[in-house]
Order: sequence, then C-alpha cells, then structure tokens
Amino acid sequence: MSKELNDKRREQIGVLLKHERKCQKLEQVVIARKMDSRQEDISKIESGSRRIDILELINYAEALGFSITEIAWKIETYLSASRLLPLPKNNIIKGKVLVEVLWDENKFSASIGMIIPKTIVFTANTFDELKIIINDGINFHIKEMVAHGFKVPSWLVRNEYEFEYKFLDATSLLKAYSSYISFSVISRISGINQNLLSQYANGMKKAGQNQIKRIVEAIHIISEDMKNTIV
Repeated sequence: MSKELNDKRREQIGVLLKHERKCQKLEQVVIARKMDSRQEDISKIESGSRRIDILELINYAEALGFSITEIAWKIETYLSASRLLPLPKNNIIKGKVLVEVLWDENKFSASIGMIIPKTIVFTANTFDELKIIINDGINFHIKEMVAHGFKVPSWLVRNEYEFEYKFLDATSLLKAYSSYISFSVISRISGINQNLLSQYANGMKKAGQNQIKRIVEAIHIISEDMKNTIV
C-alpha cells in the first residue's frame, strides 16, 4: 500500500467527518468534549494531518449519533466515490440512502452526501415538496454521472434503495409534521411541554438529542395509531 494512497484516504476521511459534523452544526470543541479529547486533535483529524485509530473513530461516530456500521458505510461509499477504494459490493445498510434535513432560512434544506462524489443539496418550502424534489433530483444526478463515466455503486443505478430522513434539529422535525399532527398531541405522547415544542418549532430554543428522540418516538406512535384506525 503506497504512502500517497494512505495520505489521500486519511485526508478524505477527515473531509467526511468534518462534513458530518457541520451538517449537525456542531463545533470541534463539542466533539472534543464528547470524546474526552482536545479540540486540536479533532482539527488535525479533520485536516488529515493526524491518523484516527479505530477507537477514536467509534467515539467520533457516537459523538455524531452514528453507529460504527453507519460511519463505516459512509467512509466506504465516500472513498469509493472518490476512487480511493473499490466500489462496495453491496449496501450494508440495506438499501437506505440517508437524507439529512434542516430548517434553514424559512425553508427545508436537505443534503445527500458521500454516496457519490459530490454532496447534493436540495431546498423546498414544504417537506412533501422536498421529498419529490429529492427523488427526481437524485435519479437525474445518478444518470448524469453514469453518462459521464463516473463510477456509481450498482445498487444506486438499479434504484435498489429508499430514502431515510434524518432531521438534524427539532425545528425541521416539527415543521415537517406540524400540518398533520398538532403540538398538543405530540406533547401528550412525548411528555414535552406544548409551549416548549412551539419554541423548538420556531427556533427560539434548541432541543437536545434526547428531546428529539422523544419527539420522533411520539410521531411514530401517533403514525401507527393512525394506520390501525378503521374508518
């Protein structure tokens, strides 16, 4: 294995980790604190000037809320898209394409990154509109890449996937479902004060990961109840 190849891989892993951190609007000092490390070490890892060992990678993934399987898949697909690894033989997260969603400047913003050479960003006024734009946009982008000779995983070309939406903050999550589910219902199921939910939705307060998890679980419960309702 050449030193040049290893250097390129280390640099691109740093690019990936930095991208994932910025998608969640986290500062290096926050990651360092969660990893019980120093901000300087995180900076060196993200710049590619310092090698990250497997335990640090696990800790970095946990600091971002990912499992080691998820971060490994991101690294493999990103490095292969950058032609620094062979294309993955299969999709280890079983056909899921992660879409990271934010509410930014009074609209939804979503990114699909690291499965193809360039991160694709979409924006829309509503969540329903966003999903349509993403579906059409990713299909067009993949066809264009194949037509221009880029290497793309075969499961993407064959459309053997479905989108999995991850809301990076409570504001985008609540904005997406507020037209279908009232804050009072979410409050009753989640146990989170209705006024506090409204502040999250309007960006007046930032919810922690535990609060976001409770909101997601409440929405899932409500959705299942609606499915089981006989009309």
